[in-house]
Amino acid sequence: MNLKEKMKRRLKLNRPSLRARARPPKQRTALGQQFTAANLPVSLSMQVCTACEHHQYPPAELCGHCLGDTLRYQEVDTAGQLLSRSELHHSLWEFFKRRIRTKPWPIGSVKLRNGPVVIGHLGEDTLQTGDDVAVFSHSDASQASVLIIVSAGTPIATPEQREHIVAALNLKQPAEKQGGI
Repeated sequence: MNLKEKMKRRLKLNRPSLRARARPPKQRTALGQQFTAANLPVSLSMQVCTACEHHQYPPAELCGHCLGDTLRYQEVDTAGQLLSRSELHHSLWEFFKRRIRTKPWPIGSVKLRNGPVVIGHLGEDTLQTGDDVAVFSHSDASQASVLIIVSAGTPIATPEQREHIVAALNLKQPAEKQGGI
């Protein structure tokens, strides 16, 4: 490897804005990694306390209701109601910076029927506050689980159906930059 290639590699590591392919944030805690692993085979899995049956999100080491430490992941109902929607106009992450240059990135908060309030990417631009929605989890380009919000009638039962929605959002592909390193 010559000096020019070494400098290019070092610059690529230190300056994400110069990378040809930017990926979503990858840093996850141990609990975040467990959440990702639990959600790979199902549409939505959350921690449930074995003592009080409280559904918990975000993942934690203790139950937020009874402080029990016996939490297990189980598949939960995906139905909920959209509490609010917002648009991301600025981001510190290069992956989102490249996407919001053309239009803002829609996000929303949902009150699930089983209790928790979650924040996720809006899969449809037509969703409004108060709409009945479904939330599912899917891996992004960094192989981390992210939550996607779609209208209640959208089919999300099979992995292929969910994959189609995620592909439309471009969450599976890195953000490309022409002329990047």
